[in-house]
Amino acid sequence: ACSVVAAGVAVGVQRCPWNRLGVRPGMGQSGSSADKTPSCSVPTSTQLRRAKPNLTSKWWALQADGVAPAPVCLQTYGKAYAALLEQHCGQHRKEHQRCIKSKKLDPLDMKAWYPECGEPFELENACVAGLLAEVDKRCIGSLDKAADALERASGNLQDARLTSALESMGQCVAKVAAARGVNPKYDAEAARQRFSMSKNLLAR
Repeated sequence: ACSVVAAGVAVGVQRCPWNRLGVRPGMGQSGSSADKTPSCSVPTSTQLRRAKPNLTSKWWALQADGVAPAPVCLQTYGKAYAALLEQHCGQHRKEHQRCIKSKKLDPLDMKAWYPECGEPFELENACVAGLLAEVDKRCIGSLDKAADALERASGNLQDARLTSALESMGQCVAKVAAARGVNPKYDAEAARQRFSMSKNLLAR
């Protein structure tokens, strides 16, 4: 297994140690504290559905629907995706966490923190959609092969072809994390407008 390093990500399958997993509610991430950068992360079903118009691989629908179980996704590409997320969208996550901490809000009570700290949350989700589109474009072949293997395995997660396909998929996401020139495109203004509308709805 390769580890995330300060200068980037070593190319290889990024595996998450299951004895340390603890998914942070609503974020599809693992780690001991919400204040720390998660060591493993995968997009949530909500994020996948928001990004759906810009995704072409059928892998994402299998993940969003739970056909590709969260543990498998975390083990396959969780470390590499966490590194990508930190590189390209981490500033929004950190701003969101700083806001919640400074205002002493309950991070598990969305109705409480959203009106005050929801804008960076929406910016992160928009950034995630752009990031997923980049991964989809660069790894379409391995994503589709993993999706086909998962469907053929009919629930047998130990299937040799599935294991091989997932390995290749994880390697591809790791290469994206280590690559230069990854530039996820997203509409920050639309995210701010979404926050404004949602905030108004909560205030009613």
